[in-house]
Amino acid sequence: MALPPSPVSSENSTPPPPLHTNGTTNEHYINPSPTSPFTRKSRKATKSSLQAYSPWEQPGQTRGPYHNYVHSLVQAGWDKLKPLDAYLCTDVEDQDLIISVFDISDDYQLKRWPDIHDEVVLAKFLAEQTRARVKVRLYLAEQRGNLAAGVMEALGSALDLDPRFFQWSVSGNKHILSASEHHRAPYVSVGFGVPKVETASRTDAENFKVSVYIQPDAVGDGWTGILLFSSHSKIELSSHNINPPPLFTSPRPTPITPKPASFRSLYLETFAYLDLAQATLSPFYAISPLLRLNCFCWGNVINSIRDEDRRINGISDTTVGHSEEIQKSRALVQRGGSLSWPGGEGKLAAEARQALEEDFKHLVEQTDLLWQNRDRMASIRQHKSETRWTTLTNSFTYVFAPITIMSGIYGMNVAQISGSSSNPNIWQFFVAVVALNVLVLMILALSNWVHIMTKHGRRAGAKEVFGFAVGKVAR
Repeated sequence: MALPPSPVSSENSTPPPPLHTNGTTNEHYINPSPTSPFTRKSRKATKSSLQAYSPWEQPGQTRGPYHNYVHSLVQAGWDKLKPLDAYLCTDVEDQDLIISVFDISDDYQLKRWPDIHDEVVLAKFLAEQTRARVKVRLYLAEQRGNLAAGVMEALGSALDLDPRFFQWSVSGNKHILSASEHHRAPYVSVGFGVPKVETASRTDAENFKVSVYIQPDAVGDGWTGILLFSSHSKIELSSHNINPPPLFTSPRPTPITPKPASFRSLYLETFAYLDLAQATLSPFYAISPLLRLNCFCWGNVINSIRDEDRRINGISDTTVGHSEEIQKSRALVQRGGSLSWPGGEGKLAAEARQALEEDFKHLVEQTDLLWQNRDRMASIRQHKSETRWTTLTNSFTYVFAPITIMSGIYGMNVAQISGSSSNPNIWQFFVAVVALNVLVLMILALSNWVHIMTKHGRRAGAKEVFGFAVGKVAR
């Protein structure tokens, strides 16, 4: 079935909806919004590795088998898949796309295939490579933002993946799954947060996600894993940080030079520490280093916020939503990934799960404590601000009250104005005002001194006593 032709030269023109095989208009087709970040106009306005995939826009191109499958589901009434159907019609390619493929053989050896950088090579690899003597095969796709539709087509058709997995990765959960389906679906999503290095603020965090799909093999006890990394972000971190150091009696490790690495690369490095036999039996154990890395990164974000609050002795500006993502990761660990994942929980998998539960529990407690302290600090600052304004208001009252009193006493009956020598002179008015002000300040200072003595059991200095009297220091 042909896709709509590419737009004509007019910017406001939109392609007509595609037709069904019987010639009727496809009523389920959702025309992409002109303001979509994947439209040609928006792509020209930004400098990004995301570019239009030209073969997809040529007239006469037919839907791929997987896209046709998704479209047939939409026609049959699965309306929640409409955004995915529309997304598959407006494909983009990422020139920085990296897909790493590696196998764990039946003799527990690790083999890594050459990295793949486009969907054509991926489709060819999926069609040609067999799973002979391979217990586990993992596909790690790293792309900025949403996965290209061509990659979805290749993976979905070759591996028979649930389209809701791609719908979830494109637009988030958004009630695609019920609570029970969410816990039993073969795919999960892990939210990451890392400090932003390109911003001046020390507490800004970049959020992205890693979607994981575990599919058991139709024959045998092996399984296939698909991991989608929605960011090319790199951090200067060694995978050794999420593993305990060797013992003193062990051979000294080889020195390394820290270099920025993507999370896909860091996850690949962690397989050097895994028991591959256990990894073939437990998908949760296989992705446990990713969850440990997730906990480590969120811990850095929380610590950076706490350190910045202490540095400025106040409340720093920061992004929100950290606690919710950490809670989701903790719940994922408590379920052991997904309830539908194959394999049992061996000794190593159980130990990894228990350790992760303890780590995430501690992280949740530290996060809650941080926000409680920030709320308490905000409340104290608000109270001090209100006290300050109240004190200043009272100080103005103390200053003007004697003036009001003396004006009422003397009125305008002074010798310089009335011309009568029997009336007091004007200088007497100012002397009385100053004297009364000094008397009021002395009374306030004395009352503050008595208050500090009785409440705190110490003698206040002159600066503290008179500071309160003039509104500079709150009690």
